[in-house]
Amino acid sequence: MNIKKITQVSETLNLLYVEDDALARASTLEMLENFFVNITVAVDGQDGLEKFKENDIDLILSDINMPKVDGIKMLEEIRVLDKEVPVMFLSAHNETSYFLDGIKLGVDGYILKPLELTQFIISLQKVTDKIVLKNENENYREHLEQKVIQRTKELNEKLHFDELTGLKNRYSFFEDIRDVDVPILLIIDIDKFKIINEIYGVSVGSMVLKEFANFLLEFSKNSTYQIYRLSGDEYILFDNVEHINPEKYENDLKRFFELLKDFTVDINGDTISIEVAIGISTSQKDAFESAKIALDYAKTHKKPYAMYSKTIDKREEEKDALKWKDITKSAIEDDRVVPVYQAIVDENGEVLKYETLMRLQESDSKKLISPYFFLDIAIKTGLYDALSSYVIFEALHLVANSSNTFSINFTYGDIKNSVLISEIESFFKLSPELATRVVIEITETQSIESYDDVKEFIKRFRNYGVKIAVDDFGSGFSNFEYILEIEPDYIKIDGSLIKDIDNDNKALILVKAIVGFSHELGIKVIAEYVHSETVFKMLKEMGVDEYQGFYFAEPVQSISKGDG
Repeated sequence: MNIKKITQVSETLNLLYVEDDALARASTLEMLENFFVNITVAVDGQDGLEKFKENDIDLILSDINMPKVDGIKMLEEIRVLDKEVPVMFLSAHNETSYFLDGIKLGVDGYILKPLELTQFIISLQKVTDKIVLKNENENYREHLEQKVIQRTKELNEKLHFDELTGLKNRYSFFEDIRDVDVPILLIIDIDKFKIINEIYGVSVGSMVLKEFANFLLEFSKNSTYQIYRLSGDEYILFDNVEHINPEKYENDLKRFFELLKDFTVDINGDTISIEVAIGISTSQKDAFESAKIALDYAKTHKKPYAMYSKTIDKREEEKDALKWKDITKSAIEDDRVVPVYQAIVDENGEVLKYETLMRLQESDSKKLISPYFFLDIAIKTGLYDALSSYVIFEALHLVANSSNTFSINFTYGDIKNSVLISEIESFFKLSPELATRVVIEITETQSIESYDDVKEFIKRFRNYGVKIAVDDFGSGFSNFEYILEIEPDYIKIDGSLIKDIDNDNKALILVKAIVGFSHELGIKVIAEYVHSETVFKMLKEMGVDEYQGFYFAEPVQSISKGDG
């Protein structure tokens, strides 16, 4: 037994000692005071119960056989209040019923009277060991709970707050706006922030982000804006209002940009200033997406800010583009790419040649789809090469198997497609006599990046006898200087000019100028989109050489071998 260790524990405990015999109480107290500093004395069971209620008791040492309320009855009442307080009973009687009742009530030990020191110390050690173990468990549990609370707090901060700036983060933002009826959002993007990182390093970039966060906090002081860092160099101001006041936000933006002029970060003698773009949304539906659309619009159009509106929302167009991408891809895979041919005639309506055009056939019918719907999407999504190659070689196949002349459209992308060009050149090398019945129409379906590439292409194929036409003249890249350089055999006047010459005097003047200019250079003129007799007669009077349009013929899928 380690009496010192036992005493170290017992001295910290509040003992309730219950004894009705005054002599026994006095002698026992004398011994107990060697182990306990705080002893509360009760003279019977009733008194013990009251003293327990009045004091914070850690351990009870009680006689059993007492008047009024005995020890068992007292403990029954105490157990209602505290199920765990340790209890040792003193008894001069070895009565089985006491022992059984005590066990049921969770008594920790029995000590026989007269109280003997060794017996008491053995019983006290058991009780103090139990108390120490209980305290250790409680301390551990409390410590564990504190750690859990602290860890939960840390995780919550990481979940809701940006580590770099201390602002609320993206997760917090989406939680905060979830049930807001009219969220006013201003997404702020720092322009060309990547350059700051590249020139000064990431640590300086982080400093700029923190300083800008402080700038936003200062700007938003005494306002209802909440500030968030979304990610990277994007921040957001969020205002929750019942009624939108456009004038207020206009004034706020003016104040923001005025203050931003003075925002700088000094780094080793260098002064870093920033510019931003802001997307604003007052939309009740899809507020965040709307603000992002406005931000993208502002950045694309190099504006300091833009307000969301349906006119700048291209989501439906993008959805439509994805639909046509899938339709086009499916048509290529299912061999539903269909070349069609539209006659080009002289002033008497005699067929001179056919322009090869591109269509897609619908999957569930024989109906053909105009390139108006799919051509731009095919170019943007990389599907155009497959379409173009198929249509070009179908046209060349017809050249080889008929006496007709065919006009074939080439974009700048086709001209830069070295594989396609090599295959076409091989075709002409094998059958050089066919080249004289091919007209290549250079069109601006894609923008021209290098006119030198175009001139080299023309020179290469003119060597085989191919004729060259400039398509859509009067719009896009085509200009008079370019015509002088490449000297085409034909100029096709853009249909947007032809279709309105009977109503638009400016279009009429421009068409006359193109016809006159071309004839002076010995270039034949083709007018497309000839849709009425009135337009035809006006063009004929000007001296247009060839005509194409629904007034003469619509595109067809097949032609006889000697129609042109």
